[in-house]
Amino acid sequence: MTRTSTSCQTRHLAPDPPGRGIVDHVWNPALESTPPNSLPAYPPYIISFDEKFKVFRRSVEVAAAAAALAVRRKSRLPFVAPRSCCGAAPVYAALPATTITAAPIPPVGAAAAARRPRSGVARCPSYRLRWCVLRLRTPAPRLRPGPIDCKANNSRIDQRGSQEVPRVVINMGTAQQSRPPIMSIVMDVESRPLHLAEKITFDRVFDAGSHIVFYSSSFNPYPDTQVYIDNTSVNVLSAEDDTLLHVSFRRAENQIVFNSMKTGDAWGNEERVSLQGVFNKTDVTIAIRLEANCYQVCNSQSVFTNPIGVVVATPEETTPIKRIPAVSYEKAYFTLTAEEVAKKSEDQPFDYVIIGSGIGGGILAADLLDKNKRVSASKSDFSAQSTSHIARSIFDPSSAHALAKDPDDRTKRILVIERGNLLFPTHSLNMPRPTNRGTYGQMNDLFYNHFKYDWEMNDETRKIWKGGPVYCLGGRSTVWGLFAPRIDDNTFRTHFPKEVYDDLNKTYLRKAEEWMNLSYPQTLPLHRALKDSLNLHPPGSRLPTTQWEWGRVASEFRNPKNFDFAEGAYSTVDRLLEAAMDDQGRGKFKIVLNSFVSHLEPKPEASTKQSATHIVVKDATGTEHKIRTKKTVICAGAVESPAILLRSMGGDSAEQTFGEGFARNFGHVTDHYIFYVTMPFYYKNLMNREILGGVKLQTDITFRDIDNTTALANISLDASSFLPRRNIPDSELPQFILAYILPSQLHRDNQIQIDTNGQAKINVGYADDPQLEDKKELLKDFAVDAMNKIATSLDIQFVKHKSAIDDYTLLTKVTKDQIELGELGPGGVAHELGSIPMPNRAKKQGAIVDENLKMLYGWDNVFVCDLSVFPYSPAANPTLSLAALSLRLSDHLVPPKETRYQPIVIHNLSAGTVYVTMTLSNTATASFNPERDPTARVEIKSGKSETWKREQKESIFIYSSADAQDFDVQIVYPGVTTLITQSPPGSPAASTT
Repeated sequence: MTRTSTSCQTRHLAPDPPGRGIVDHVWNPALESTPPNSLPAYPPYIISFDEKFKVFRRSVEVAAAAAALAVRRKSRLPFVAPRSCCGAAPVYAALPATTITAAPIPPVGAAAAARRPRSGVARCPSYRLRWCVLRLRTPAPRLRPGPIDCKANNSRIDQRGSQEVPRVVINMGTAQQSRPPIMSIVMDVESRPLHLAEKITFDRVFDAGSHIVFYSSSFNPYPDTQVYIDNTSVNVLSAEDDTLLHVSFRRAENQIVFNSMKTGDAWGNEERVSLQGVFNKTDVTIAIRLEANCYQVCNSQSVFTNPIGVVVATPEETTPIKRIPAVSYEKAYFTLTAEEVAKKSEDQPFDYVIIGSGIGGGILAADLLDKNKRVSASKSDFSAQSTSHIARSIFDPSSAHALAKDPDDRTKRILVIERGNLLFPTHSLNMPRPTNRGTYGQMNDLFYNHFKYDWEMNDETRKIWKGGPVYCLGGRSTVWGLFAPRIDDNTFRTHFPKEVYDDLNKTYLRKAEEWMNLSYPQTLPLHRALKDSLNLHPPGSRLPTTQWEWGRVASEFRNPKNFDFAEGAYSTVDRLLEAAMDDQGRGKFKIVLNSFVSHLEPKPEASTKQSATHIVVKDATGTEHKIRTKKTVICAGAVESPAILLRSMGGDSAEQTFGEGFARNFGHVTDHYIFYVTMPFYYKNLMNREILGGVKLQTDITFRDIDNTTALANISLDASSFLPRRNIPDSELPQFILAYILPSQLHRDNQIQIDTNGQAKINVGYADDPQLEDKKELLKDFAVDAMNKIATSLDIQFVKHKSAIDDYTLLTKVTKDQIELGELGPGGVAHELGSIPMPNRAKKQGAIVDENLKMLYGWDNVFVCDLSVFPYSPAANPTLSLAALSLRLSDHLVPPKETRYQPIVIHNLSAGTVYVTMTLSNTATASFNPERDPTARVEIKSGKSETWKREQKESIFIYSSADAQDFDVQIVYPGVTTLITQSPPGSPAASTT
């Protein structure tokens, strides 16, 4: 291959009128069979911007759009103008034509052609222009492109003769009405302006065998290495941003070809992909993106062939449409409705529908979305500016990467259904909160009590129940107390299935801790002294042994105020909102809000298991919509998830519908006992308060002499507590808070029903614990011992708070009769669980779901992932364990090996042919090689690519020939494309550079 000479005639292009661009494009059906090398030289395509853009030293990005459309019904085509940002100078850059259909124009002779500018080189400074995209809203494409000239009413003729060709005029302007139109369409010599937000309509569809081919040599980026690199690409995307077709430019012998598939043919040969059936019932966008340090334009030519005719309707009106800005995150990013989702699912059902977006559903959805990104190009490939920082270095020969595209589309269609709206854009503790509501308490309970709903319940339950659901994106993860301990080993091993215990301890608890950003504060000598004092136990003591450690909280800390104010508090809403902002409902991951799940269809039967094919939801008006699904995961919580199952019974009893085993183990929602001791104190040495800051400690305590169960003790010292504020007296003094959480078996007298309106109704009592009073006495003794140890080690003085705020009694030593053991009612901190349990190993009791959270009754494709699946109420806050179960379920649905085994695409952008081998570090892992022999050297011609698949980082060896001894080495990564931009040692190209 010969390199284009850099000594060709060069001139800087003069600026065009402000706000306008000039694009020249020739099309002729007769050229369809003409080899690219025989095409004549046409003038370069130039587009100029007088906007000021932000300087980026690495690259220039210019975007244009070209596309094909039309279908069984009329479609509309909006045009999006480029956005400007601050910078220093105008930009002049080469651009390919934007092609739109037009009618043929009579020839007018060679005069028009003579006015074309000469070929030359346009060098542009390193600026970045934002996207300028035509979004084609239509189910199926069809297009005849035409030439684009610089004057609206000036006909022109192809140099090849009197062949009639259509033409289109484009004026690049701004959205302001006072500026020139964004675009003009010339039809039958008549120019019609097309303003921003105006629409044109295409009709008719692609015929059998139709295709799109593009020839050009206009864009040859020329970096400092003197190696030509071109990353121009076209992506044909559906309305859901599925990549239907990806084609890309490569320089070779003065023409660049869009390669629609790998054929192994020499550069310059036309490669085609039939589009029949590809675009059926889809919206399509084809975007052309260029990026490099500068653009070299020599002997430019462009042909966009498509031999089928298309009728273009003129706009019905030319009045610009006033843009109304969105008034909220929800209106801006959550525009999908249940009706739209239901219609989309009829053609292609969702792979997974997740009902609920709290800890269980939100983490599951986010992890499945991440897997989608790992196994697909999505909107990445060579245009991954918003999704991967790796792609930003694409033109750096030392790190030339972009996200690779797997030719096998393994991405999943995922839908999250949320009953509520977007209430919080993040955890409530990351937002402003009142400061005059008492000294202690994190204030999350303030938001919880303000926004929670009340279930229907009987009178006895109403006397003690303190909880309720929060219907919003993220659910109760937006208001939870952030305390995330692990379940003690004895409880976990005894009561949970062995597979769950093993998997969570081995992998998923650690992974969940990373997801939730669990953190510890800074440990100072005074902190160590305090923990050592609390962990001392005299011989023969009847008190439980302890191992006090920092309480782990799912947020960051701001030293020196440990535990004082949450920063970065974890909630699932953050990740789900990011997904919505990235995608806005166009991709395979969708979120629909304000949709109440009524029931699943078909109705289950006791005698057999079948597949649930539809989820019936109600929108805000009460209208029902049926969403098709392949697999359903119910994550609506320990009360709402059973309610969905009950509504799916169609009025029959649980025993009639699912069978006797289901009825015996279903609906026993249970919350554990929580007791607490609080008392104000003051530091005798105020300096200690400044040094110590807030303290939260936790330890497991086992009732060895009672029933050998394990409770969890939490100390909050001069820090916020997970307890609701109403349980902590206001005081000007620091507070000591010791809270105990006791484990519990599921309470079989507790029930969940639905009322006449189909809403959940609960009948809940206290957990059954026959030795509760003995435990309470021991907990009081434990509190007294801990308080006196703290007073000694920290030199503090506990005081007894009386009615008036300044009326205190000094306590030289805390005694049992001076403390009170308070009790928090069921539901107070949202730990209710166990209504759809998995097997309990200790009790050998029946279950509703198996160890993989799959329903054992009724349906064979329904899973449950929320607190309802717990077979036992552990002492620890169950949030971390639920997060781990959610990640485990994600790997059960989409095994990790399916995402680790990813493509590594090697593109040869050097001037000559190279030979490549790739290492395989672990021969036991899955892999793919272009050659049967993985050690064989794979030939990659200039401008071509080959694909390997690996599960981990590898190395490639690059040779100049099949028997060369010298080589270059590059590191490659699964899912990441690597560009070979320099010729290896020993090649002719390397010797001339």
